[in-house]
Parts: sequence; C-alpha cells; structure tokens
Amino acid sequence: MVTPEDLVGRQVQRVTCSWFHAHDGGGEPELLHMWLHMEDLGPVRFHTLDHILDLRIDEPHDSYDMDMLGHVTVSDAPDEFSLAPFTGSRVVSIQHIRQRSIDSRIGFEMAFQAGGVRILALADDLVVTAARLPEGWEDDLDLALPDTDPSSEAMLRVLADQTPACKAAREAVLAGGSSRIASGVVPAEVLAGTYAVRLGHTRAANIETIGLPETVAALRARGTQPVRLGAVYSPDGSWHFVVFLTADGSLVACTGVRKFRPETTEDHGEARS
Repeated sequence: MVTPEDLVGRQVQRVTCSWFHAHDGGGEPELLHMWLHMEDLGPVRFHTLDHILDLRIDEPHDSYDMDMLGHVTVSDAPDEFSLAPFTGSRVVSIQHIRQRSIDSRIGFEMAFQAGGVRILALADDLVVTAARLPEGWEDDLDLALPDTDPSSEAMLRVLADQTPACKAAREAVLAGGSSRIASGVVPAEVLAGTYAVRLGHTRAANIETIGLPETVAALRARGTQPVRLGAVYSPDGSWHFVVFLTADGSLVACTGVRKFRPETTEDHGEARS
C-alpha cells in the first residue's frame, strides 16, 4: 500500500495509462488505471475503489481484448494528458480533496514547482485533471481541512524531547495554547530553503527566535524526506512555534518566533538567532 504522502519529494520519471476503447466506437477512450513511475519507489498504480483512490506498487500490464465490449490499451501517457508535462519534475506537496455530498476524501492535488494536477475518484471513475470540472462536480469539492488534535496529547508526546524550543512550545500547550498537526507533507529541503530566508529576515529585523538556525540545519540534513508541519500558539498569542515531524510522527526540529512582547508575560527564553 502506498500513501499520497509517499510521493512527496520524488521525481515523476514516467506516466503510463490504460484506456478502455468501446467496440461501438462511441465517445472518447475511458481512463482505467494510471501508473506513476516514481524515483526510488517504482511504478505506483492508481485504481478507484468506489469513491476511494487505491495506490499500490504494481507493474503495468499488457494490452488486452474484452471480446464484444471492446479492448484495453496500455502505453505511455499522450502529450495532452494532464500529468505528461510534469514528467521529470519532483512532487513538492499534496493536498487532500473532500467531496461534500458523501463527506469523504476522494483524492488529492499534486503540486509541482510549475503547477498542479488533481487525481480523483469520482463516481468510481479515475479523473486526472488540471482544469475545472463541470460545475455540478466542482461545487461539490473542497480541500480537506488539516488534521487537528483537540486534546493536544499528540503534540505533548512529540515535544517530550526537551530542546529549548520544544520546552517552550510544551509550556505553551500546557498553559492552554492551541496546537494542530497538518495532514500534508513537504520535502525537508524545500522547508529548509523557506526557513533559511526567515532566519535572515528575523536577524535583520532583530526578531527574537528560539532554535531557528538548528531547525534549518536539521531540515537540510533530511534532504528530500517528507516532513509534516505542526503549530503551537501561546495562549496570549505572543509566541508562534513550528514543529517539524517525520511522516510517522517523530520529531525533526522545533522553532519559535516572538510575535510581540506583552508587558505582563514572562519571556520563554533569551535565545536569539
């Protein structure tokens, strides 16, 4: 079994499709399966099970005949196929998509540096598109909300490793601050670049941070590994902490930035980047 998060940070090396062609010749060929040949992973087959996308490692099969019904062809995706332009590109992130009418996640949007493509299981049809769907479908879709942890127990378990930033974030949770853990993942090296820029900005603006240089170094060391983001906000809003996790929930790094300095709130620490 493969999860969408497993694709993040990997290059799409090839796209293979299977198409059903009806013998009566009516209409366009129907997409049955798609294989994304992913760097260091192999061919990932996309199949629909009712309203769910099923992703598995599986080699493309040969073309075959279906007697009176028609025939199925298997070949590389044509140039006009939505994912064809992204062959050779690396997946930057994914965002799950929910269908409101059935209250279920039915697919996801796969983002690349140069654009994005949605892969959906719509009424048991495999749909791969970069364009809007007919309004009846489009209006029934929205991006799935991030996973949240109302009890904050998961966040407290993660923050058991007592780096200075973890200790301050844990204190913020215990004091009643809000926390959440996102559902999507991003390659560590992409986040390293983003937070390196923030490090330069906070230094130039003399904004107090905790653990930001260490976080940039930890993310760079992870390379293309997928990283999940978490966030903690102090009860008074004066501190914002970002927690970086592996796909299975282990701690990668933690950093905090002061948003403002309330007169009655004791500082979490004197560390500056």
